[in-house]
Amino acid sequence: WPEETLLVLKGAALGALLVMSSAFLYRGVSYSRLFFALALPLALALVLLSRFTLRRARAFARARGIGVENALLVGGGAVLHEIRRRIEARPELGYRLVGAVSDPDLPPPDDIPLLGGIESTAEVCRARSVSRVFIALPESRRGRIVEILRACESLPLQFEVVPDLFTSLGERMRLSEIDGIPLLGVKDFPLQSWSRFAKRTFDIVLSAGLLALFLPVLPVVALLIKLDSPGPVFYAQRRIGRDGRVFRIAKFRSMVEGAEQESGPVWAKPNDERRTRVGAFLRRTSLDELPQLWNVLRGEMSLVGPRPERPQFVREFEKSVPRYFDRHRVKSGMTGWAQVNGLRGNTPIEERTRYDVFYVENWSLFFDVRILLRTLGHVIGHAMRKEAP
Repeated sequence: WPEETLLVLKGAALGALLVMSSAFLYRGVSYSRLFFALALPLALALVLLSRFTLRRARAFARARGIGVENALLVGGGAVLHEIRRRIEARPELGYRLVGAVSDPDLPPPDDIPLLGGIESTAEVCRARSVSRVFIALPESRRGRIVEILRACESLPLQFEVVPDLFTSLGERMRLSEIDGIPLLGVKDFPLQSWSRFAKRTFDIVLSAGLLALFLPVLPVVALLIKLDSPGPVFYAQRRIGRDGRVFRIAKFRSMVEGAEQESGPVWAKPNDERRTRVGAFLRRTSLDELPQLWNVLRGEMSLVGPRPERPQFVREFEKSVPRYFDRHRVKSGMTGWAQVNGLRGNTPIEERTRYDVFYVENWSLFFDVRILLRTLGHVIGHAMRKEAP
């Protein structure tokens, strides 16, 4: 959506430039400056509104089975699983998966009918009225792709080949060409040079403003913590941030003192019995996170980014979760894309990592603002329902 907005803006600006040039060259009709001042934003708004309306109407129809096409998966393994997951998660794309075909020695697809071997692709496509085929085969079986295309060349099929590199590079891959020769490249993460400067400026301005806004609240919270239970007001903990750097995250203490002395590092649980009475209120309203605004001002964290984990968990996840360290290519955040999508606490770390990596690969200031607004909505909702996030 942001990329499409930029393209529409460029088109509207070019159209306005052409109109102004024509008005200058052909003086038969004159336009006021007010006309040009209003025409560009009005044209931009109307075009964006029309495209948004059409997109929503198409998504509405496809989600109800109107205008969808039957699709077949060919292959096996992690790439095929990821394609299946994304297609099923987005019915507005307009694909109805009829099943998969695979070789016996490939990891079978999950939760989808296996309709035969890869050699039966053409037969399955005829029998199931398939119009689109997604091929996800390992690099070692590239020759099978040619066999499939030849076997199906008499059928009206659209083929999509997913590179095996997708499992390690994900959405960092980009397509380009040199004089008709297709190239598969690796794009940089969007948060580079001036983008980092813009994000840092945004963090400083907003975190300083929030600290000033909540300054009268901080001593009140500190007093309530001291009156409620013995122990310090603040709780500091070592966390892993950008590029694997260790920093100390600050929070208002919401649990009894020494909560992990016997158990060691463990995940917090809903309605955790280790929470104090004031701590439960702080967690429900997210007021326990306020001291992290100081981490943001110091440059150790950002307002938005993947949530930082403790070193013990990071060492474990780096060994078992694909692309886990990619989430450390940016500063850790007070809130993140995974959190506003309900992925927190005991939710699978693999799913959270996918959302965090998506944020890293698709960062923009607009994206940060969107996450902050959704965070505000979540905080208000949890506080009203008396639930701890």
